[in-house]
Amino acid sequence: MKKVCILGSAGYIGSFLCQFLKKDFEIICHSRKKITDSNFCQNIKNFVNGDITNHQTLNKIIKLKPDIIIYTISLNHFDSEYSLVNSTKVSVSPLLYLLENIKKKNLNIEIIYFSTMQVYGREYTKKIITETYPKKINNIYALTHSICEDVLISYEQKIKFSILRLSNAFGFPVFPNKNVWWPVLNNICQMAKKNQSIELQSDGSPLRDFVSLYTIGSFVKKLITSNKKNEIINVCSGKTFSILEIARKVSNNYFFTKPIPIKKRKSTRKKLYNFKYDNLKMKKYFPTVNYNLENEIYNFLLKI
Repeated sequence: MKKVCILGSAGYIGSFLCQFLKKDFEIICHSRKKITDSNFCQNIKNFVNGDITNHQTLNKIIKLKPDIIIYTISLNHFDSEYSLVNSTKVSVSPLLYLLENIKKKNLNIEIIYFSTMQVYGREYTKKIITETYPKKINNIYALTHSICEDVLISYEQKIKFSILRLSNAFGFPVFPNKNVWWPVLNNICQMAKKNQSIELQSDGSPLRDFVSLYTIGSFVKKLITSNKKNEIINVCSGKTFSILEIARKVSNNYFFTKPIPIKKRKSTRKKLYNFKYDNLKMKKYFPTVNYNLENEIYNFLLKI
């Protein structure tokens, strides 16, 4: 059984991966503070608690010699923008330390790194966005992920890796704290159920690709067990919706007995160029990537 270490196990993506993968792999769970939830901790092999910027924490992880490290560490979109120095310290420096020590000790440890579609920017000049589309960095959040990608590529002769450029994730969180409700589809579902109304912060025209936590987990499971090469992979549904279209899908979902009213702001922007993230590389490992969005939304609403 492969030994998989998940860095950032208390976070939105990391916590879901711990729970999803623990049936099939020996999980090492890293988090800054001790996780006390008994259901979460059940069947987790090892726990490493501590600040990821502390070398002692990283040395404990290395000493356990996992087969794979899944790196989900990053400040969120908002906290990243306060300070480039702090964002680099939290998001980039730990990865550098891990890679250098894996190389020095000649360890056979693979890295699965969670990056973001934001490295492509937001205004596209092509309709199909493949992994070869040029980067356009517009904020610190995208910059730190881009640096981590480049660092991994610089080690490609010594270390196996997969870089996963993630689109907009959604789904009910394992730990439902305030930081997991700002993603747009999570926020819309929460408003619809709790307030019986949806109030958009824009005219609804921005375009997004939404991928469920379940799809992310299923893909990562396939990736772990596959023969893979060092590559960058778009992790996405391959379908693009405006935020208004998504709000309408939630409003008209069969969870509700009648449509939920939607309020949107007056349009202040030019029409955005339509695009689609290409997920052909993802489908190599996970051919059944397509899922029913209406069913996923319904299941999410049930849990809120």
